[in-house]
Amino acid sequence: MTVRATSSTMAVDALVARHAATLADAGVPTPAVDARLLVRAVLGDAGGRTSSGVMTDDPRVDELARLVAERARRVPLQHLLGATWFRHLRLICRPGVFIPRPETEIVAGVAIEAARAAGPAPVVVEPCTGSGAIALAVATEVAEADVHAGDVSEDAVALTRDNLAAVLVGEADVPGLARGASCTVVRSDLLAGFPTDLRGSVDVLVSNPPYLPAGDRATWEPELGHDPDGALVGGPDGHEVVDALLAAARGWLRPGGVVVLEIDDRRGPDAARAAVAAGLVDVTLVPDLTGADRAVRARVPGGSA
Repeated sequence: MTVRATSSTMAVDALVARHAATLADAGVPTPAVDARLLVRAVLGDAGGRTSSGVMTDDPRVDELARLVAERARRVPLQHLLGATWFRHLRLICRPGVFIPRPETEIVAGVAIEAARAAGPAPVVVEPCTGSGAIALAVATEVAEADVHAGDVSEDAVALTRDNLAAVLVGEADVPGLARGASCTVVRSDLLAGFPTDLRGSVDVLVSNPPYLPAGDRATWEPELGHDPDGALVGGPDGHEVVDALLAAARGWLRPGGVVVLEIDDRRGPDAARAAVAAGLVDVTLVPDLTGADRAVRARVPGGSA
């Protein structure tokens, strides 16, 4: 049934257009998309049907206006929605923990391919897990995967555990972990907090570590300032954590094991040189959909390629 706009009813498409204009004036990069998602979040199913309407005195109209005002102040959309989508997963998002980016889905995909190629029961370790996006993508897509996720941030560890719990009860848009898979979450400063008996037996080491130089802070979009600084800045040079993980890879990976790290797209050649200097072979730079260097992939000598 079509609801006609009257003096007391506002069509949903008009509501979206009005809020999109507000967001555009505030410099939000994707105002129409964000407005539609906020409308859907507040109005539910009605938000997806332009033939629907909402009463102007509906309290949800005021709640929507509040959220739009927050987004206009460049509060990240994911914080306002309380969630984001990563590959096939719906992940909880909270202030204080890095928000997963779409480009990191490429990194997760490379890690998933490497885990599947490793044979039965692959062992996958992810330091700097943040919300658990990569680790949970692997654990829900690779049968029998033994996944270990860690982060130095207590907030990140807590959020990853909550996202894991949501996966286990089918509240993350997936029915659960892949057949026979497991996922363990620990607090860890890079690799220091993972069980020592994993050393030399890991099939895939994957991470989206902090990799931006400290000098970039002044150039960030406002939304980026809502992410923890420690999840973004690798140090004065920016490459410190990438270098450390590449140097540690041979000690944790089995012969033939694979390391996959997201990198600053300006530092592809630096990452490749660091991988070679760490004694890794088959070094490859993985492009994203724009053709920019998004990850470095390399292998420990020996074993199967």
